[in-house]
Parts: sequence; C-alpha cells; structure tokens
Amino acid sequence: MWNGGLRIIKNKGQYWAAILGGMVLLFLPVASQSESPIQEPALATEFSLENGLKVYLLPYSRPRLTAIVLAIRVGVSDETPETNGLLHLLEHCLLFRQSHLEAEDNLYRLIKKYGMYYNAHTEYDLMFFEICLPPEHLTAGLDLLKKVVYEFNLTEQALDKEKEVLLKELADIRRQPEKVGLSKIYNLAFQNSGYALPVYGDEQVIRRLNLSDLKNWHQKYFTPNNSALVVVGNCDLNELEDSIRNIFSELKPGQPIVRPTVLEFQPLNSSQQIEIKMDVSETYLIAGLIGPNYNHPDRIALDALSEILSGGVYPLLYLAFSSRPNLISSARLHYLTHAQSGLMVITITTSEKNARTTKRLLQNFFSLLPEINYSGNEYLSRTEIGVFDFLLGCQNRFQRFSQKMMEDPLLVAMALGKHLLLGDDSQKINYLEAISSLSPTELRKVARKYFVGGEPVWVVIKPE
Repeated sequence: MWNGGLRIIKNKGQYWAAILGGMVLLFLPVASQSESPIQEPALATEFSLENGLKVYLLPYSRPRLTAIVLAIRVGVSDETPETNGLLHLLEHCLLFRQSHLEAEDNLYRLIKKYGMYYNAHTEYDLMFFEICLPPEHLTAGLDLLKKVVYEFNLTEQALDKEKEVLLKELADIRRQPEKVGLSKIYNLAFQNSGYALPVYGDEQVIRRLNLSDLKNWHQKYFTPNNSALVVVGNCDLNELEDSIRNIFSELKPGQPIVRPTVLEFQPLNSSQQIEIKMDVSETYLIAGLIGPNYNHPDRIALDALSEILSGGVYPLLYLAFSSRPNLISSARLHYLTHAQSGLMVITITTSEKNARTTKRLLQNFFSLLPEINYSGNEYLSRTEIGVFDFLLGCQNRFQRFSQKMMEDPLLVAMALGKHLLLGDDSQKINYLEAISSLSPTELRKVARKYFVGGEPVWVVIKPE
C-alpha cells in the first residue's frame, strides 16, 4: 500500500516537477541537438475525454517497459464498518477472476508467461490498476486495463475463490507487527471516519459479501468521470492519444459523486494508547500525529521537516535518544497524506523494559522541535565549524530524489494518477523552488503546530 502524495507544477513551459511522499519528480523537455540528453523526457500531454476520463501522457525513452496506471477515485474512506473490505475484494476479483481474462485475452496470458508487471492495490482515497509492458504491446495493454476495470464479468464461483485468497492474505497481515500497528494508529487517530477502517478489510464482512454488493459499488464508482489514466514510457504522443480516444471514448459517464468538504486541520486534544501482544522479539512503539491533508499549504514545510527527521546521514529523530545510545534499535518517521487529512507515523523498536523511557524521551523531543536551529546560517560565524546544516542537506536530497524517481516509470505514473484525482489545480506552485526557499522559521512553525499543538496516539506491540 502506497500512501504518499504528489504535487505537480509547470514553470513557463520549461519543466514539470512533482512530489511523491518525500520525493520530488522533475520532468524536463526533450533536448535539442545542441542540448545535453539529460533533459529527457519530453513535456507531457494532458487532456480529458468527453466522458470525463482524465488522461496524462509522459513520453520517456529510457525505461524498456512502459507503465500504464488507471486510478479510480474511491477508497477505504468511502466504506463503512458494514462494507469494510468490499473494495479490496473487488480489486482482487477484477484483477484475477474476470472470466474473459483466461478465455479471451492473449495479453493476460503473455504477462503471466513472461513475468511482466500486472497488479492493483487499494488505498484510503484511491484504487490503482497498473501494468508494465514493452511499448509494442501498449495498445493491447490499454485495452486489457479497460476490460479489467470497467467490465463486471464475475461469477459466484470466482468470488468464492478470491475470498479464500483474500482471507489468507489477511491472516498473513495479522502476523506483521508494523502493518497491524499502522492500522491501529489510523483507528485511534480517525475515529468515526472511514480512515479509521483497516485498509485490508474486515474478515467477517468479506465472508458475507455477495456479487450484488460488488456490482452496485462497481456501477457507482468505476466510471470514466471518476478515473484518471496515466502512461509513462517510450511512446508517440499523437498515436497514443488516438489509441486512447478509440479505446476509452465508448465508456459512458456515471452519476457525479458528492464528496465531503475537506476539513481544516484539527489536532487531537487527548492522547490514547493501546497495547497488543504478538509473536515478536522486540517491542514496537508507534506514535501517530494528525497532519495536514494532501493540498494543505503547510504540507511542503512538513515534507521537508519529515525528511530532516527521518532521512540523510544523520536523521534528526535519533537526537531524541542521544542520551541513551543503546536504548532503541531503529526509528522511522513517515508523513502520509490523504484527501481529508494527513498522519505522521513514528515507529520505534526497542526492548519491552525500555518502552516507557523511549516514549517519554520521544514526547520530550516533540517539544524541542520548534527550538532547533535547522540551518547553518542561524549560527554566528565563529561557531560554524562542526555545525550540521539540516535544511541544506534536506534540500540537496530533494534535488537528488527528483532524478532518481524518474528511474521508475510505474512509480511516476501512480503519483501522477493520484495528483490528477486529488490535486487542487488552483494551488499550482513550483515545488522544487518552494523547497529551496524554505526558511528555518517555517520549519519551526509547522513543528510547533503539528508536533506540539496536538496529542499523539500510541500503539505498543509487545512480545507474547
């Protein structure tokens, strides 16, 4: 499950930049003969079909395989406790149990034979269906995804088989402490909300779901005007646009879906903690803090602060335990953004006897974040020797991420699909420039607002 987010901007027709989680994508135009070839790929093409399908095409010749992603604007946050698991089951059935896949589709059999990528996953706000294949099979891949996503061709027998597969997957997840802990953190942080539901679903709900339940949700949400299609790879834009129009224009739009109004950030005003015993060798201490949503203006500064805390040669999060260097085994922080809210998750492994001390030191560290000097420029010149410039290091890493991210066309396509369906185009900004111009004051401001202004929720997973 990927829970990162993306912002995308255009700067006077010169380049596109985007951010996925804590990583930046930088899309440059195709180079002329006098320019360096590092300026690939070409400027993208973005358009919408008459039926409402949003399309984004990014030609890029370096990867051998072309990535296609079809994103649907529906996720676990749209479920209720009575339907939790329906979308995960529907995803499995559409991807593997459609009767026409085995009977008619040669490309599907080709993918299975040669090991090309074909998958799907469900998140809190979105569902993704993705495929990677050589460019000569691009049209066939588009046609395959259209059938998989928009046709409902399931039998009771196929549904029962996929239930068995999904229930085994849930049993495996229950043995993974970090997935269990993350699900419990969401439940504590977002009570009385769809975000409180486990993204993998409820076992009892999955057992009693029937074909009619799945078909009703499919008819409501799996429509072109609730979808986005992204292609990243070696392709001719004009030919590809014609193919997409020929393949997808026949789909009929569905009824508009009314979405809840995005709420302003509300920190938790009381702390809660639950303890779980599992078959683990260490104790997992997991903290969750409510953060800004996908389109919130504070998100850029919090992206940078999260990278400073968890990335680089010296992740600042370890400063919390500098007085007790052998107290913990590992510490990680992830900032996860969604349409309605965000969540900062800190996961620490330690021994059971040190769990209480670890929690206390981490809480004390939260209160110190608004007081830290994040930039070397904040020190007097005579004391600059030996100062670690956290902000500059973060900014340099974002520049590196912008190049590294382009090595994975599938990841780029998924990020763009997410932005097409969740992004607020009225707030277009130059992300890389915004990161580069961040000040230490802005970092301290979001630290005070999100790490000090609200109470964390806690999950402690102890050995049995």
